[in-house]
Amino acid sequence: MGARMSTKKEIRVVDWVSFLTFLRLFIRYCFILRGLLVAQAALVILLGAVFAWYERLPVGQGIYFAMITSTTVGFGDIAPKTGLGQCTAVLIAYVGIILFGLVIAVATKAFTVTIEEHLRALGDAGPTS
Repeated sequence: MGARMSTKKEIRVVDWVSFLTFLRLFIRYCFILRGLLVAQAALVILLGAVFAWYERLPVGQGIYFAMITSTTVGFGDIAPKTGLGQCTAVLIAYVGIILFGLVIAVATKAFTVTIEEHLRALGDAGPTS
């Protein structure tokens, strides 16, 4: 007798279980790193306020600039005009790259563990590293 074929309903259940496993792990890992994540987010906001002061902008616009710059999107509606503003913008970009790189690393770890648990549940442990 061959292997039993999975039904679409069983596959959907497995998909939801895998997604919920990923979400649970992602939140857990972010919780473990919460101090670092919060510190980096606060640094972006603080640097936005500093940028606003250098560039003589309202603080809200400086924080907006920092958020957009930290994600490396950079709409271009606000641009630094002073040397200190430009240096601050570069620092904001570096902090943002580190912050989002950390979030991507956490997501990758959660995804890897989710796949390992899924394979283990199927009885196919696959290659171990």
